[in-house]
Amino acid sequence: MKYLTTILFLLLIIGCQKSKVLTYAEGLENCNRIQKEKQKDNPNAFLLEDADCIVGAQIPEFEATTIEGKKINRELLKGKFSIINFWFTSCPPCVAEIPGLNSIVERYGANKFNYIAIGRDNSQDIKDFLTENPWKFEQVPNGNEIMQNNFNLRWGFPTTFLLNKNAEVILAFSGGKSDSTAVEEIKNKLIPVIEKELK
Repeated sequence: MKYLTTILFLLLIIGCQKSKVLTYAEGLENCNRIQKEKQKDNPNAFLLEDADCIVGAQIPEFEATTIEGKKINRELLKGKFSIINFWFTSCPPCVAEIPGLNSIVERYGANKFNYIAIGRDNSQDIKDFLTENPWKFEQVPNGNEIMQNNFNLRWGFPTTFLLNKNAEVILAFSGGKSDSTAVEEIKNKLIPVIEKELK
């Protein structure tokens, strides 16, 4: 009986331990490992890497300034859930999903969420774009350096990360539809995970 109690106690301790959070660099190494495994199984195929390989990693350190002059970095995102969308104005799937992303903002509000769009275009081009395509995310212009040097973004456009309150990636995906189905697609990807996290 004494041994059984000890074993149960140890299992309880092990079960309650939090899994190790990966650094972003470790997350990218995980992506490389997964890609090599896929390629090994299909040596003659050109296989695109899925963005979900980065899930479980904390986002990297970065510094950005929005069009309105607000400073954003990893530490400022902590304490709320965050959606980060990487995009550019001439990307049809990026543009097609904007109404769906706006509906996410309308549904969940800003009390528990940060909404950040990191764009490749310059500030004026994004401002011009937004006059025709209103978007409720905070906009970071000139994001190429952040995408390449900080996030090592390699999954195509758009790429979307959903982060928990510790700035850890809990959902990641890229690509999307270019037609009216893009709105429902983005909502169907984000809402179930958000709802689960909010419980």
